[in-house]
Amino acid sequence: MSPGKLRQLGEVAFSSQRYEEALSYYGEAVKAEPENSTNYYKLFRVHQRMRRQNDALDDLTKAIQYTPDNVEYRKQRGKMYMSMGKCGEAAEDYNTVSGLTEEAMRAHSCKISIENAKMFHEREDWQNAFNAVNKALSFTDTSPELLMMRAKAALELDDYYSTVMDAGKVIKLDANNIDAYQLRGDAYFWLGEHEMSKNHYREALRSDPEHAGCKNGHKLIKKIDKKAKKADDAAAAGKHEEAIAMYEEAIGYVPNHLNFVRPTLQKKARLHSKIGQHDRAIEIAQNLLEVDDESADGYVLLGEVQLAAEKFEDAVRTYKQGYEETEDDVFKEKIQQAEAALKQSKTKNYYKILGVPRNADSKEIKKAYKKLAILYHPDKNMDNQEEAQKKFQEVAEANEVLSDDELRGKYDRGEDVFENQGGGGGGHGGGHRFHNMGGHHFFFHH
Repeated sequence: MSPGKLRQLGEVAFSSQRYEEALSYYGEAVKAEPENSTNYYKLFRVHQRMRRQNDALDDLTKAIQYTPDNVEYRKQRGKMYMSMGKCGEAAEDYNTVSGLTEEAMRAHSCKISIENAKMFHEREDWQNAFNAVNKALSFTDTSPELLMMRAKAALELDDYYSTVMDAGKVIKLDANNIDAYQLRGDAYFWLGEHEMSKNHYREALRSDPEHAGCKNGHKLIKKIDKKAKKADDAAAAGKHEEAIAMYEEAIGYVPNHLNFVRPTLQKKARLHSKIGQHDRAIEIAQNLLEVDDESADGYVLLGEVQLAAEKFEDAVRTYKQGYEETEDDVFKEKIQQAEAALKQSKTKNYYKILGVPRNADSKEIKKAYKKLAILYHPDKNMDNQEEAQKKFQEVAEANEVLSDDELRGKYDRGEDVFENQGGGGGGHGGGHRFHNMGGHHFFFHH
């Protein structure tokens, strides 16, 4: 079959989107006429339609090799070079066929930006590198090399979301780009999204099990998360001091990992508060606020540990400042609770009666109640039964309120807990039935 007939059949297949068939016909035409630039240009069109950019560029380069003065070929290759971020090569093609045109000027400007970006990268001047590559990408936004350069600069500038976006674009363009998976994994790590980070490292390690960056990153995350999980379990089991030590150890692995260190320190502060180490809890909370004084969570934490330390006026100030700085509505309720706690501290304080902090959980409240109910049970205080009965009543009343989520919520907000009660304080009119530890019932009037 003649080369002309092969090209004709290839054109029919191409028009019908039967690209593999078209490649076959054009390939046969190349074998018959290996120095005919038209055959290579036909292959270029098919590969370009199939998004095989590297193959398309090779075809076009061969076409130019045999017809170097073809203006259309040069313009097409210049356009391809620009899309691939090869702006210097694009400038040469444009200059060869058309002189100082707008396309040539754009290619030249892009080339200068890329040269500057590479220079700043070598100097580790990341802000200028980011700016230069950003300018280059305004001319060509599908270049994997330039996107990787910007992703790297963004990572060094702690702009992790930009790194995630650019590395993601690279992966879409080249699913086998292992370095892009590492960059994206690194960015997710510093964002504190460890599971997403591990997924990217694992994907890269499937292609290259010995890739040092991904291997080390995956190993570090497993080490951190394992220690943090043990600390969480210890805290849930009431082993607060053990949990504090393990949180400290986990932080020590990556002390500059703010998105991991911050929530871990918040957990640690709350545990210090639970075991009565109020000064240490407040110190940690204040240090966190110094790092980020616009964090609503930071003000919430500081106010919380101040309340637990019975520094009620400080807590009110903290929550008010938090509202001023963040305008977060969460502080409206927090201010109300802190002001109620301040008022209650001057009257009947149920938390103080049970000897538990304001952030005590239901288990702590139940444990404290049982201990005090036994201690002040009238049957165990025959010599001072009247005083013991009064104490027992207070303990039972405190337990009734604090062990009921609805009543505790009202109490914490400074609302009336019982009917005919004024001002959110303790005590309620008439009589109330309390249960003692042995199943007996006592009815007290007050």
